[in-house]
Amino acid sequence: MLATALALLLAAAPASPAKLPLRACTVQGVPAKCGTLLVPENRDTGLGSRIGLRIVVVPARHRPARPDAFTYLAGGPGGAATEQTAVVNSIWSGVHERHDILLVDQRGTGGSHPLACAPPAPSDDVGVVIRACLASLNGDPTQYGTAAAADDLEAVRAALGYRTLNVYGISYGATLAQVYLARHPRSVRTVVLDGPTLLDISFFGRFAVNGQRSLDVLARRCARERACARSFPSWPTQLRALIEAWNARPVAVTRDTTFSGDDLAGLIQSLTLNTASAAAIPLLVAGAARGEYEALARQLSGAGPENPLMFWSIWCNERWVGLDASGPWGTYLDGYVTAQLERYRSVCAYVPDHAEPPSNRARVRSTVPALALVGGADPQDPAANVAGLGAAMPRARVVVVPEHGHGVGAYGCLPRLVSLFVERGSAGTLDVRCVRTIEPPPFALR
Repeated sequence: MLATALALLLAAAPASPAKLPLRACTVQGVPAKCGTLLVPENRDTGLGSRIGLRIVVVPARHRPARPDAFTYLAGGPGGAATEQTAVVNSIWSGVHERHDILLVDQRGTGGSHPLACAPPAPSDDVGVVIRACLASLNGDPTQYGTAAAADDLEAVRAALGYRTLNVYGISYGATLAQVYLARHPRSVRTVVLDGPTLLDISFFGRFAVNGQRSLDVLARRCARERACARSFPSWPTQLRALIEAWNARPVAVTRDTTFSGDDLAGLIQSLTLNTASAAAIPLLVAGAARGEYEALARQLSGAGPENPLMFWSIWCNERWVGLDASGPWGTYLDGYVTAQLERYRSVCAYVPDHAEPPSNRARVRSTVPALALVGGADPQDPAANVAGLGAAMPRARVVVVPEHGHGVGAYGCLPRLVSLFVERGSAGTLDVRCVRTIEPPPFALR
């Protein structure tokens, strides 16, 4: 009884006074408070340059707010959390009732001293491009890793006076969330991992196998649905044939774009990430098999943003990435993954090395309440990549959304479940049966 009363008293106590002044601002139409926290670029020595971290706080709707903020960690590496202010504020409005939303651009991204350099194009001399990029940088890329980002977040938490954080990490953000939990376990009240892979599991070591499994899930769903099965009875076989044929003789799919079989496999893998775009794959493959490339060409529009150098600093130096992986894996992605690994290694040969702390490669063991959200057809971070989570984190629960892809926390009833999880501080009592009603979108038939 005494322990319970003490816990209730601490929960009701106000947060520590904030040390960092924030100014009123509006971000993406959302009233907020903004500020910049200066931190050492080199966290090991604390010496040398200081960099500014961009901070956005969306105050809780009801005051007084809970002393534990809800913080969203963006994917990538390379995503900037503050660029998702409106989305986060909208999706997790239930959490926002009593909790501040805290958004911090990871060092090297957004408004936090970005290290922007475009990745080399296939025709570029990798060494020339990387050396020119490094020469132009206003910063030391060896200081832009996941551990430094985790320590930055802890500095922000302390500076704003939050007792603890409710951490939500998506994709790479789930990796950062695990590192933050390992390095600052007393600062985490709850953690949500959306599309995670455990830190001791090689991301690229399972990449091809996970991608094949995702495609197989899609093929089984198409075979079950009469219209898809009737319209595209043999698209998986056609895909294999196209990859082999196009690797032997690349095909011009637009006036300016020539595709090899590995290029096609990579595009299909990227489409399986998103449940809506995956629904167009049978149509796209069947059309390509007939020599019709219009559907394929439509998927090529809108190139992604340039990757900052911090992406390469993390990708090249942190062991969870698994750049030492090698096939064969016996999948449709074998050629693509092998080529990608060779290309990444060629880039990484020019990226400065930096030491990796043990917390970046060891499975986290914690009693912090955790909720892992996994797409049943995720081609990158499926349920197999969090196998054993319960043994390492006994208060963790894995929720799988059938036949959906990567990053599922915004779908259906999941925002409400996340809100309940944060409020209760426990995943064990959640009724998760509603995830079965989250239907994937229908297949594109024409």
